[in-house]
Amino acid sequence: MGKTTRKASSSVVIGAIHNFSDKEVELFREKLLSWYDLNKRKLPWRSIAATEADVNKRAYAVWVSEIMLQQTQVAVVLKYFEKWMSKWPTVWDLATTTLEEVNRVWAGLGYYSRARRLHEAAVKVVKEMDGNFPSSRDSLIKNIPGVGKYTGGAIASIAFGNAVGVVDGNVNRVLARIRVIGSDLSNLTTIDHMWKLADELVDPNRPGDFNQAMMELGATVCTPKSPSCASCPVQDLCIAYRQEGNHKASLIASNFFLKESSESRKEKIVTDIECLPGCDLCLRKEDLDERYGVHNYPSKKLKKEVKEQVLIIILLKQTDGQMLLLKRPKLGLLANLWEFPSISCEESNEILTQHISEFFALSKSVVNSRNFVGDATHVFSHIKQTYRIYKIDLKEDKQLVSWPSTYQSGKWMSKEEFLNSATSNAMKKVLKVVNTWEQKVKKSKRTCSDDHKDNKKQRTISHFFKAATKND
Repeated sequence: MGKTTRKASSSVVIGAIHNFSDKEVELFREKLLSWYDLNKRKLPWRSIAATEADVNKRAYAVWVSEIMLQQTQVAVVLKYFEKWMSKWPTVWDLATTTLEEVNRVWAGLGYYSRARRLHEAAVKVVKEMDGNFPSSRDSLIKNIPGVGKYTGGAIASIAFGNAVGVVDGNVNRVLARIRVIGSDLSNLTTIDHMWKLADELVDPNRPGDFNQAMMELGATVCTPKSPSCASCPVQDLCIAYRQEGNHKASLIASNFFLKESSESRKEKIVTDIECLPGCDLCLRKEDLDERYGVHNYPSKKLKKEVKEQVLIIILLKQTDGQMLLLKRPKLGLLANLWEFPSISCEESNEILTQHISEFFALSKSVVNSRNFVGDATHVFSHIKQTYRIYKIDLKEDKQLVSWPSTYQSGKWMSKEEFLNSATSNAMKKVLKVVNTWEQKVKKSKRTCSDDHKDNKKQRTISHFFKAATKND
């Protein structure tokens, strides 16, 4: 996909099909909230928002949950949220802890810049606002680092009761299907229209519940691959669903010899709703496949090609089992997390030996004692990294004073310390490969040792001959 684009407002063409009438808005609110009251999932942040009297505690809980839920499934977030809130129940508690501790609790949740922004924002709220969250969407966006229009709308509506909408992936999908919006969701004209619809639809009496109901509908009913249209509370308002029904009805009618004329047959089938010529929100005719019904919406984006990268991992281990971990840079991928040293270089033995020797101030004889352990693979959102793992057992324990300058600092850790530190799932995969390899080596040595003992006990053929002679 290219850059986002916006047409001049005077040249934008949007047909009535992509909007709601006043009656439809009223009906939509009623049906959706009735369904939500009966079907909503019990989630800890919802309980806090519904029962907590302190508005700042409500805002804090909603804020933390929404940041955690960005690009992460609810099932994964649950345990992290509960652990986080038990450790830092208020913004004051979060502001007084260290980023190192925040990263440690966040470890494994991914997209680590979210944790850093939460901590930075908490410090700002406490120092500059005396722990009081702004109450409006615009003021939240302006004053809280890392809060955009969606998160600001969620906090403002759920915690403060402001009648503003939210638009995330789930809401986009619901609106795209209900109003047959087939244009590129990254197009600024489309983005503006989605927010316009969300703000118009939100129930002024229950804005927080309404926004959560919209997201719940997209997450549990109007799903990307297998939507449950039959149980959707707003199916009567969904044009994509109606179009799908029209197509199925057309197929049924075309397969039966009916006595009625073709004209009378047409009257029994609800015709497709036409839009304006050149509408900027309609799905292009060449992209519409009637067989797919609601699955035509939203339009399918081309997936970004995932880059592939190979890194050399050097696991240095002392005789007491401690391993060298290095702290990543303050910015960029996996910022401030601990990891096993990694090198991006050609994999020829000579060049690799030279790099390791220089980076860690080790003699080439020690470096050449390395063992290849195996590979581990981890896929991030935009890159697939393959870790080629080498292990060096140090004969003499010593505090290394050299490592690649790209790292902030280094530390020797036991296996338990490493697993409890701020580290990524990728590095845990590396350790798992190393543990498996070490177990195989130990088993192999034990087998060889047992075989050697058995060989010592085994009698020679001459021994049996001697024994037989004595008996004679």
